[in-house]
Amino acid sequence: MSLRVAHISTTGTFLPEYYSSNEYLLCRGLAKLGHEVILFTADRPPKWQTLRKRKTAKRIEQHDGFTVCRLQAGPEVGIVPLIPSLFPTLMKMSFDIIHAHDFYAASTFYGAIVSQAKRIPFVLTQHNDELPPKVVNALLYSANGHTVGRYIFSCSRKIIALNSAIRAHLVAMGADEDKIEIIPNAVDTCFFSPKRESFLESSWGISSPVVLFVGRLVEDKGIKYLMQAFAEVVEAIPSAKLVIVGKGPQETELRRLQEKFGLNNVFFLGTVESRLMPNVYAGSDVLVLPSVHEPFGNVVIEAMSSGIPVVGSYVGGMKDTIVHGVSGYHVQPRNSKQLSRYMIRLLEDASLGKKLGENARKNVLERYTVGLLLQRVEKIYQQCIVT
Repeated sequence: MSLRVAHISTTGTFLPEYYSSNEYLLCRGLAKLGHEVILFTADRPPKWQTLRKRKTAKRIEQHDGFTVCRLQAGPEVGIVPLIPSLFPTLMKMSFDIIHAHDFYAASTFYGAIVSQAKRIPFVLTQHNDELPPKVVNALLYSANGHTVGRYIFSCSRKIIALNSAIRAHLVAMGADEDKIEIIPNAVDTCFFSPKRESFLESSWGISSPVVLFVGRLVEDKGIKYLMQAFAEVVEAIPSAKLVIVGKGPQETELRRLQEKFGLNNVFFLGTVESRLMPNVYAGSDVLVLPSVHEPFGNVVIEAMSSGIPVVGSYVGGMKDTIVHGVSGYHVQPRNSKQLSRYMIRLLEDASLGKKLGENARKNVLERYTVGLLLQRVEKIYQQCIVT
C-alpha cells in the first residue's frame, strides 16, 4: 500500500551533497518503494552544524524521488531553530503518517499537535541520548523532555531509537518502553563498497599507510587525543599519514597541536562532497573515531561498508557497530595510548587490517543495510495505520 508520509527534521538534512543523513536515506528509500514522501526542514542548519553553505534560497527541491520543503528558520531554542510556519503548513496538507526526528525540536512538537488534530498516526525517531554540553541548553532540554517531550511521547504510536543507550534515555525521559523499537542507522552498501578506486593519492598525493578521521572538528569528537596518539604512531611508522575530513571550530587548535608535535604528515581536507567519500575510504587503511560522545557514528558503518577496519571509542552507537577484535577495536574515551596501540597494530599488519575489514563489510551487510531499515520502518507504518 502506497502511503503519503511527512518527515520532519531540523538537523541533518541541509545539503545532501555534503552529508547523507539517516533521514535522507530513509526518505529516498521510501520513495523508491512507491511512497510519496515530503521532508520538512529549515532553510538553514543549526549553528553547531558546520557546512559549506549557511543558507539556501530554494524552498521546494526534488531529491531522488522525494520532495524537500524548506521553511524559513526562526531563532534557535536550545540547539535547533524554530520553524514557525511548519504548523500551518502541515495543517493545510493531508498525510497517512507524520514521522518526526528528535523530541526536543519544536518542529517535532508541531508535528505531534497536527497528528492529534487531524488524527494522523505519529512516529518519532530519537537520534541522541545525552544532554547538550552547555548548561543553558541542558536545562532547556531537560525541561522540554519533562513537559513538551511527555506530550510528544504520548502522541507517538511508535518510537524508534538508534541503539540501546538511546532507548534507556527515552525511558528515563518518560517514554513508554513498550512503544520503543531499536532500529539502527543504515548505509548504502553499493555506494560505500570495497571495490571503489582511491582518490587520496591521485587527487591529494596521499599514499598508504593512511589513518582517516571523518567528522565535525568539535570537542565531542576527541580529535586532540587522536593527534596525541598519532605522534606516537609516526615514531613507530614514519611513513604514516593522518587525513582529517571535516570543518569546525577546533581546527585552529588541531593545527597548533600539529605544529607542537612536529607532524608534517597530517592533511586537513576540509569538507568533502558525499559523492567522493567512498573514494576517500578506499585510500585509507583504518578509520579512527575517538569521540567522547557519539550517539551513533554514521562514518563508522560507511568505513566498514567500504571494507575498512575501525578504531572507535566505547561510547554510544559504537558499542554496537564495532565488534572488538573482529571488525575493529574499541578504546576508552580520551585514551591516546590505546588509540596509538591499535593504529600501529593495524598499520604494521596489512593482513590483519584486511581480515578485519572483510569482517566489517560482512557485519554491515548483515545488520546495517538500507533494505533492512526500510523493511522495519515500513512495518512500523503499517502497524500504526492498522491500530
